[in-house]
Amino acid sequence: MVGLFLFNWFTKLTAWPIELFAFHTKIYYEDRKVQGRHIKGRAIIISNHTSVFDYAVYIFVFLTRTLRFQMAEVLFRKKFLGPLLKMLGGIYVNRDTYDLSFMGKSQAILDKGGVVGVFPESRIPRPEEKRPLEFKPSVAYLAYLSGAPIIPIVTNGSYFNRKKRARVLIGKPIDIGIWWDPSKERRDNLSAISNKLRKEIIRLTRELNRRQEQDELRPIGYYFFNDLIRITAAFPAMVWFRPKVVYSTSEAKKKYKKGVIFFSNHTGFGDPLYIMVSLWYRRINFVTSQEIMDNPKMHFWFDKGFRAIAVDRENVTMESFKKLTGLLQAGAAVGIFPEGHIKTSDEQVDDFKNGLVLMALKGKATMVPIYVQKRKHWYNRLVLFQGEEIDLRKMYGDMPSMSQIEEAGRLCRERELELAKLAEEYYS
Repeated sequence: MVGLFLFNWFTKLTAWPIELFAFHTKIYYEDRKVQGRHIKGRAIIISNHTSVFDYAVYIFVFLTRTLRFQMAEVLFRKKFLGPLLKMLGGIYVNRDTYDLSFMGKSQAILDKGGVVGVFPESRIPRPEEKRPLEFKPSVAYLAYLSGAPIIPIVTNGSYFNRKKRARVLIGKPIDIGIWWDPSKERRDNLSAISNKLRKEIIRLTRELNRRQEQDELRPIGYYFFNDLIRITAAFPAMVWFRPKVVYSTSEAKKKYKKGVIFFSNHTGFGDPLYIMVSLWYRRINFVTSQEIMDNPKMHFWFDKGFRAIAVDRENVTMESFKKLTGLLQAGAAVGIFPEGHIKTSDEQVDDFKNGLVLMALKGKATMVPIYVQKRKHWYNRLVLFQGEEIDLRKMYGDMPSMSQIEEAGRLCRERELELAKLAEEYYS
């Protein structure tokens, strides 16, 4: 056992540069507080099977534990690979016979507090086959015999790819006891549990794809120019604008770290800059019109500087809506001017578009009203007014009616008018 432990660590240390080049793994967690990269005590790992390199990825995902994976006989027949897998602690499984000795070896490892890995599909699916394949009942039976929890994980199988890195999602441990039906025979229970484990892997695969899509909305370097502008302009902006935020109530005085929509009145082209200067703690992706983004003189500043998302006001596409809601679900901040244009009427705030409400619901984000008070003179201080957050999901649930959506739109405008009134009182 000592030799096995030492050889595993020797392999991890010497192969680390290869891991960075070949996989560059990004790791997600369903709930990191429940299950992170360190596995405490005995456990059974199950995973979808995309490649012979899945095992190599998981060695580095769970760096602190020695993983003893069940492996097919065909791998052990390779001249170099076979002895290597044996020294790493691979559990020999002969799929051509009815030899079940691998179950006894696996249970013995678990009884000693070890970690056993299983690919329940038992082979890599062919391109034309539906993934994942049906699960073999052996993993459910092993959990039944040992009483060890099952930790489901999934991988996207993107290895040796410069453009797309390997991604892994670690799920929460499962105690199959909660699925056991005493009224059924053992064989029926094991079959039902195998199906539930397969559905769990399917669910985690969908979640991994969703998180990958969100990450691809903000690739590495996405905020480079935005941060560069913020850093270099920080001191001049603070001196020139001397920004101040006035809160409508004590409850409104808070900072937002998760997905949030800052919606504001629209006084002029400088509004995004005023909001960025005043709410310096967040990177804000502003919604802007397609006309501005199509303007060569404005494109760079709005695209790279404000990280603006272009929306065609005459024909809002699902692509732009999906990108905005994806950013919100990923925890980004979005800035929007629901009036849809710079204020042209005598009203303090023009009518709002209901797209704001739909975006907040789909993006599962709270909304925070902001009121920008335009400076009368260049030497006046910039004052921003912030109201209490509006959480539509708490108010109406996940599926509000059309009348509730319209009601929410009116509420947003009322909050904006309250801030306009607060601004008048502040200056008077």
